[in-house]
Amino acid sequence: MEARTLYRLSADNAGWQAAANWLRAAAAQGPVLWVGRSPPGGVPHVAPAQAGHWLGHEVQALVFEARQPLAVDALVTVAGLLLGGGTLVILDGTGGDGAFARRWQAALAEPWVRTVEPPSADRLPGIMPRAAGPFAWTPDQAVALGHLAGLAPGECVALTAPRGRGKSTLLGEFLGAALQRGESTITLTAPGPRAVDALLARARHWTHAPEWHYRAPDVLLEHAEPLDTLIIDEAASMPVERLLQLARLARRLVLATTTGGFEGSGQGFRLRALPALEGAGFCVRLQTLDTPVRWARGDPLEDWMNRLFLLEAASRPPVSQAVRLRWSTGTALADTPQTLEAVMGLLADAHYRTRPSDLARWLDDAGVHLLLLEGAADGALFGVVLIQEEGELERGIAEAVWSGERRPQGHFLPCTVAARGDFDLAGEGAWRIQRIAVHPHWQGLGLGSRLLRAVADRAGAKGVALIGASFGLQPVLLHLWLRAGYGLVRVGIQPDAASGQVSGVVLRATAPRLQPRLQQALAAFRRDWPAWHPRFLPDTTAAMVSEVLGDQDAEGDCPLPPVDPVADLKEVRAFSQRARPLEWALPALLRQLAVAPPDEPEGQLLEASLAQPIDWDRLARELEVSGRRGVTRRLRRAARNWLEARSL
Repeated sequence: MEARTLYRLSADNAGWQAAANWLRAAAAQGPVLWVGRSPPGGVPHVAPAQAGHWLGHEVQALVFEARQPLAVDALVTVAGLLLGGGTLVILDGTGGDGAFARRWQAALAEPWVRTVEPPSADRLPGIMPRAAGPFAWTPDQAVALGHLAGLAPGECVALTAPRGRGKSTLLGEFLGAALQRGESTITLTAPGPRAVDALLARARHWTHAPEWHYRAPDVLLEHAEPLDTLIIDEAASMPVERLLQLARLARRLVLATTTGGFEGSGQGFRLRALPALEGAGFCVRLQTLDTPVRWARGDPLEDWMNRLFLLEAASRPPVSQAVRLRWSTGTALADTPQTLEAVMGLLADAHYRTRPSDLARWLDDAGVHLLLLEGAADGALFGVVLIQEEGELERGIAEAVWSGERRPQGHFLPCTVAARGDFDLAGEGAWRIQRIAVHPHWQGLGLGSRLLRAVADRAGAKGVALIGASFGLQPVLLHLWLRAGYGLVRVGIQPDAASGQVSGVVLRATAPRLQPRLQQALAAFRRDWPAWHPRFLPDTTAAMVSEVLGDQDAEGDCPLPPVDPVADLKEVRAFSQRARPLEWALPALLRQLAVAPPDEPEGQLLEASLAQPIDWDRLARELEVSGRRGVTRRLRRAARNWLEARSL
C-alpha cells in the first residue's frame, strides 16, 4: 500500500480554483471530499463542524480549507478518512504569530510537504482508480480474532488501536460470524450509535440486520439484565465507574477503543480502566492493533499529524524523588517540547477526552496558566494544573444571565454565580481550574491537594477573588475538592457528553471579604437541594451528593439561610415572564405553590407537573406539546396565569 501525500496551496482565488479543478477531476476516479465553508459545486463537501458525520467513510482525494482559527479537530478527523496512496491538499489561509501558529507554519514547511506556488491543478498528483485487492487480515488482527473466538466466561479481551487499524472491521467480523452461527447472545454498546456504523457494516457481510444488537449504555444500566457477551466500543470515552457497571452485567466482555485524538486516551484506558476490571474479577487480555489497514506502515501523513498535535503523547512514570512547583504558560511550554509533550500526555491520560484543538487553545490563550509539579532531580512530571482566567460580569449582564437571556462565552464561573442571583460574586474575576492531573503511579499521596493549595495561594497573591472548577461528580473527586476548601454551588441536570456523568461546580473564595457571601450562597444551595434533586437527578447521584452535603451540615459551618418570599416571587416572575430556566427557579416555585395552594386549573396543572421526578416525555404527551421545550413553554404560561389569578 502506498504512502499518502500532503500538498499546500495558498488560500487565495488561484489556490481555490486549482484545488476545485483538481478535486473535480479526481472525483471521476474515486471518492473525494472538500472540507470547508466555500466548497465548489459538483463535489461532496462538509463544513468543519460536521466533519464527524463522515467517520466510517473512505476517500482518495481530500481538500481542507485551513482558515483562521484553524479547525483542528476537523482536520484530524478527515485525515483519517484518506486511504493509502491518496492526497490531502491544504488551502492555507491561516495567519497570526502565536505559539500554535508558529508550530503550524513550521510543520507546513517540512521538506516532505509539497508547496505548489503558483497554484495549479496540473502540479497536483493524479488520482488513479483504487484496485480492490484480496482481503487479508493483518497478523495482529488474526491474533485478536483468535482471542475473541476463545473468549471464556469471566474473561475480557481489550483491543486498543490508533485510527486506521481495522478495529471496527475486526469487531464486525466477530459479531457477524457469531450471529451467522446462531449465537444471538452478543450485545453491542458504545457512547453513541454512530460510533458503531463501520462495525455494523462489516457485520452485514454475514447477516442482514445486526442493528438490534446495539443498545445504549443507559438502557442497559436501566434494565440491568444479565448479558452473556457484551462488546463495548470506544470504551475509553466512558468513565471507569460506568464501564464497571456495564461489565458487571456480562459473563464475557470485549472492550475496544481508539488511542489518541478525541475518541479517548488509550494510555489512560490502560492505566485506569483495565486494573479496575481486574479488580472486579475479570481476567483481562490486552491486544494492541499496530498494523495500518488504510495506509502504509510509517505513513508520513500519520506521523506528521501525530507530531503536530501530539496525538500519541503519553505520560511516563516518574521515579521517586523530591518535587518542586513551577508556574508556566502555554507560550512558554511551546519552547520546551519535552515538557509540552509530558503535559499533554498526562492531561490526556487523566481525563475522559482531550481534543487536538485543546493544544492550539492552550498554546495561544494568554489567559491560560499552568502549574507543574516536577521532579527536583530530573524534571519528570508528577502533576499539572491547567487554569483559565475568567473576567467579571457587569451587573446588567449578570442580571441578564440570571433571567436566562444571556450566556457570554469565557465566563463560566461568573455566569454560574450570576444564575444563582449572586451578582456581587459575578462581578469578581475568577480562575477556573480546567484540568488537574497527578500521574496514576503517584496518586493517593496528597499531591493533588498540594497542587490545589498552591493554586489558592497564587490566586490570592494575584488578587483573584474566586477559584472554581466543574467536573463529573464522583465521590472521590467531590471529597478531594471539599477537603481543599471548595463548596458545591451547582449540579447539572444532564450527563456530560464526555464523562457520562452529571457535572458539579465548586467554588472557593480567596478574598476574605467574599467569604461570608460565598458561604451564604453555598448554604442556599444546601437549603434548596432536598426540593431540587428528586425532580432532576438519578437516584445514585443524588444519594452521593446528599451524603456529602449532610456531612457539611453536620459540621455546622454555616446555618441554612431563611427563605425570602420577595426573592422567591421575583424568581417565579422571571420564570413565567422571561427566560429563567425551570431548574433554576424550581425551589422558589415549589415554595410559592406551598404558600398558596392553587385552586384554579392552571395553577393545579403547574403543581401536578412538578411532582417528583419530572417525567418530560409523559408531560409532553399529557400537555400535547413537543419535547422538553414545549413542556417548559406550557409551564411558563401556566405560571403566568396562576400569578395573574393571585393578582401578583
